Amino acid sequence: MKVVFDPDIPEDIKEEILQTLEEEQIKAPCKECGAETIYVALIDNTLDVKCYECGFSYLEIELSEEEE
Repeated sequence: MKVVFDPDIPEDIKEEILQTLEEEQIKAPCKECGAETIYVALIDNTLDVKCYECGFSYLEIELSEEEE
């Protein structure tokens, strides 16, 4: 499985996203088209995880800011 990140996603959260995909058992191939690539985009404050080829939506995660 290959994961392609939108350029707007900060480098420091990519590893955390990969861990979340594993925990949520997001896996290729796509159920709809059989593609092996997943695309992760950041839209407003939501991570959108889709099939790179057909756009099948695997998961949407709303991000919240951590308070210190």
